[in-house]
Amino acid sequence: MWRLLDASFTGGGFMRGNRLMRAVGEQLQDCAIESLHRQFGAVAVDLYSGKEFWIQQGSILTAVRASSGLPGLFTPILHEDRWLIDGGVLNPVPVSLCRALGADRVIAVNLNIPRVKNETRKPSVERVEAAEASLSTNDGTELFARWSGLLENFMSSLRSDRAPSEPGMIEVMYTTINIMQDQISRSRMSGDPPDLLVLPKLDDFHLMDWHRGAEAIEAGYQAVARIESQLDDFLRK
Repeated sequence: MWRLLDASFTGGGFMRGNRLMRAVGEQLQDCAIESLHRQFGAVAVDLYSGKEFWIQQGSILTAVRASSGLPGLFTPILHEDRWLIDGGVLNPVPVSLCRALGADRVIAVNLNIPRVKNETRKPSVERVEAAEASLSTNDGTELFARWSGLLENFMSSLRSDRAPSEPGMIEVMYTTINIMQDQISRSRMSGDPPDLLVLPKLDDFHLMDWHRGAEAIEAGYQAVARIESQLDDFLRK
């Protein structure tokens, strides 16, 4: 996963996200949003006006990138003369967008559950060794690590020789944003609740755990299984 990191030395974030989006583009063919068979919208936030910006036309990959620019980690992206950042800053669970697109009923997935770090949990030797091995590749990530301290702090959060473990820089940033997004989503959903809410258990996942995709997908399956009876009733209405 470290090969997907493209350091930014002048932008407003550690990474530009270009390599990551190229990887996404290999799995998801880009197309115009307006050409899709189903309505689609992505939520971003205008960095300077502080307002939500709904992307409902143009490149779908651009929309995905613009709406996922986590502040501090990914650089903002310029789109339609606006510098856009992650829409989760203002609307983490965008029920309002779904209603605006004409949805009669909304099934929402809330990923913004605060992480509860278990200090007694020890990472497996395999995970630590795999992460350390990834740092030994000579592809420029070592320079990135020295420059930003990103990888060093991430590795320190994996090590088991601290009790309690000292949180790394990325963990602090991610957890702080997640706490804020959780409070915002609770407030917004209290005024505009979805008809059905799915809550995957993701408290064991770190922001940089991209290599654990299979586990995250399984967590999604389990979350749906827990509300299977509600979902059956919902779909029969």
